Amino acid sequence: MKKFLVNTLIAINVLVILGMLITGFADLLDPRSWHILSTAGYAFPAFLLANLLMLAIWLSVSKKHIAIPILGLIICYVPVTQYCPVHIGGDAPIGSLKVMTYNTWGFGSHNRDENPEDGRSIADYRREMLQFIASQDCDIVCLQEPDVTSDVLHDVDSIIKPVMQYRDTCHSNSNSTVMIFSKHPILRHEPIRYKSKGNLSAAFFLSVNGKELIVINNHLETNSFSEEEKEHFNDVVKGDAEDGSMKNESKFILRKLAKAAEKRAPQADAVASYISLHKGRSMIVCGDFNDIPISYARRTIAKGLTDCYVSTAFGPGFSYHKNTMYVRIDNVMCSDNIEPSGFHVDKTCALSDHYPIVGWVKWHRR
Repeated sequence: MKKFLVNTLIAINVLVILGMLITGFADLLDPRSWHILSTAGYAFPAFLLANLLMLAIWLSVSKKHIAIPILGLIICYVPVTQYCPVHIGGDAPIGSLKVMTYNTWGFGSHNRDENPEDGRSIADYRREMLQFIASQDCDIVCLQEPDVTSDVLHDVDSIIKPVMQYRDTCHSNSNSTVMIFSKHPILRHEPIRYKSKGNLSAAFFLSVNGKELIVINNHLETNSFSEEEKEHFNDVVKGDAEDGSMKNESKFILRKLAKAAEKRAPQADAVASYISLHKGRSMIVCGDFNDIPISYARRTIAKGLTDCYVSTAFGPGFSYHKNTMYVRIDNVMCSDNIEPSGFHVDKTCALSDHYPIVGWVKWHRR
């Protein structure tokens, strides 16, 4: 009887490891060719947890078989560490620059729509968020979805400028914006050209102690879920959807994720080409990629760069946190002459549907 149980558990564990392999390396699949299969990375955490459960089961059933799930973790080391890095933080080296990337959700303005009963104005939310940003005492802050208006710029100048005196923005044709605050002079910016109705990427050129640093701020194609669709997603995750609709809802979500990933693919290619064109230059690449750690977009842009979160952080670091969509879709990366440290998701400000990712970089000038 025990032999049958052991053989059954071996078969299950092997299938789980196969699932880890298929989903963990789904970022190798181009969404333009593989469509829904390219979104398989969303299922990787489930297979990873299943493998860890198998490890616990083997410890109680047959300790000599713990080699099976351990082998699975070794084989899938790259996606495991991409999804959930394990680093113990240390002090930032002297002379490091503190960096933040933050999708502000219109400087928290959407809270007014979601919480009309609290009596706070859009300006109240905006000022609270700007005060939070100012309190972090960063050297460089990259923002996505800042909804820049004259009122916004007035508050930025009164709250941010005393801490970071330089700012710049880049607008798309659809009036989408990325923004940067800096303690160091911003020399110029240039957009990275790709097709999108409402998203953009831009390179900002900073002078840091007389040396040029390129900071690429990205807001890649969104998944375009409406508030109603997000509620449906919430129901699917919680298992609250009606039995008849669960399958249809799941298919709809996968199709929508695949369609958005297909739109992001050429955007990621354009950003990667820009990075390659400036190879050898000191560079920080950050922003809202709107895609998970195991994705074509993240892998394409990260090629040749150091992922600051993956190389220094602890845990999965969910930067998006609304409607049970707990995922890390925000990133900071850097060129090989920049040493990251202490990157983490800062959950102390929840005014946006994103949390900021914050950390330090030590620039070893070439």
